[in-house]
Amino acid sequence: MATDLINRRVVRVPDVVGRPFIKATIVLEDAGLAKIVTLYRESYEDRDTVLEQRPARGQMVYEGTEVTIWVARRGYLENLPAIYRRSDGIGRNLVRELCFVFEHMFDSVEVNLIDGWRFYDPHVAPVEFLDWLSGWTAFTLDLDWPEPQKLYRIRGTKRGLALFLKLFTGQEPDIDENTWPFKGFRVEADGAESGARVGLDSVVLPPVDLAHCFVVTMPMKYETVATETVIRIHRIIQMEKPAHTNYYLRFAEEKGDVELREFFAIGLRSGIGIGAEVVEDSEDNP
Repeated sequence: MATDLINRRVVRVPDVVGRPFIKATIVLEDAGLAKIVTLYRESYEDRDTVLEQRPARGQMVYEGTEVTIWVARRGYLENLPAIYRRSDGIGRNLVRELCFVFEHMFDSVEVNLIDGWRFYDPHVAPVEFLDWLSGWTAFTLDLDWPEPQKLYRIRGTKRGLALFLKLFTGQEPDIDENTWPFKGFRVEADGAESGARVGLDSVVLPPVDLAHCFVVTMPMKYETVATETVIRIHRIIQMEKPAHTNYYLRFAEEKGDVELREFFAIGLRSGIGIGAEVVEDSEDNP
């Protein structure tokens, strides 16, 4: 126990009196004081304004020390008839105290009713609600990803795809839009400098709209990547890309002069029909 106290960092308690409750909790958590006890006190200050704090501001305490804050509330008593608001000779009101007990018990329900919009915004929704919210947009969350990294707003964008691939692989991918790695099945002949002459510079390949294509290059060698990882990379791309687009996944290659060429070319680099002899079988041959 003594060793734990020695290893704990000493922090200064920030001043949160007069701040809204939400901002006060953020300030305390940033200072290393995440254990916060919230109590309500009847006051005519704005709702959820911090009225008092303990330990007081400026005190030096160990990181993780419990901090108690009193927050302004009008209480349920204001919704009752005036007769229940009377106090006894020493200023005590049993009904007021009972109302504050119920307010502490059911405050979470009231907060959900007032701030219900939070459940539909992935940036501020509770973590346990994100899985259900993702089902509305057909978005699948990976259980291996840290909670703060479950993002929705940039889904379907180049930035979003690069971010999700980096989260999974730890590598920054290179995404080239409006391009495709192959020119197709080209048939070349003498004098054809810019394309094939079959049907006038034709490309034997289904038409590809480059405006809807992109190439993802992962900065890692294919030999070093497990098959399961390749499959998951494909799944991430398929989930994050727009439905009408086509993609091509490739991995880093050895450094050197690499020429982008067609995957099959006749008359350009092949030996088909060049220097070949055609021998006809004769009837005398066995």
